[in-house]
Amino acid sequence: GDGIGNGRAAAIRLARAGAQVRVVDRDIALAERTVEMIAAEGGTAAAASYDVTRAADCAAMVQDAVSRWGRLDCLDNNVGIGSKGTVVDETEETWARVMNVNVETMFLTCKHAIPAMIRTAGGGAIVNISSISALRPRGLTIYSVSKGAVIALTKAIAVDHGPDGIRANCVVP
Repeated sequence: GDGIGNGRAAAIRLARAGAQVRVVDRDIALAERTVEMIAAEGGTAAAASYDVTRAADCAAMVQDAVSRWGRLDCLDNNVGIGSKGTVVDETEETWARVMNVNVETMFLTCKHAIPAMIRTAGGGAIVNISSISALRPRGLTIYSVSKGAVIALTKAIAVDHGPDGIRANCVVP
């Protein structure tokens, strides 16, 4: 729809700052709507549909951005689903799904984006979106754990790839 969530807001702000934005969502209509909003302000953006839970889609997404604009400078990783319940209440299937969507997607996109950033831009910036629930759990156990893992992943990426010119930060709304 026309709501402004974290991902759409980041895409619009990046475009306002002059970035050429590849707006990605599993639902192409949502990505296209964000592109329309960016274009209405005179920004440059293109929509695409990829499933970032799949390594092949992450690789294709990165290659697509590089092919379109010749380089990759920035990755805004803004993916997440929630779940309510305690460790006792949750199922193993829910645990696996939340961890896959909230953590593995960030691992996969970074795995493919970092080499492209180094190769095409001599470095880059990664912003991973976590949650205050990682720091102050409030009954969303699996969600809190997954977003805590995002913080740890971001710190590890910063340490491992800082010497390569990769800056990694985590936003905790």
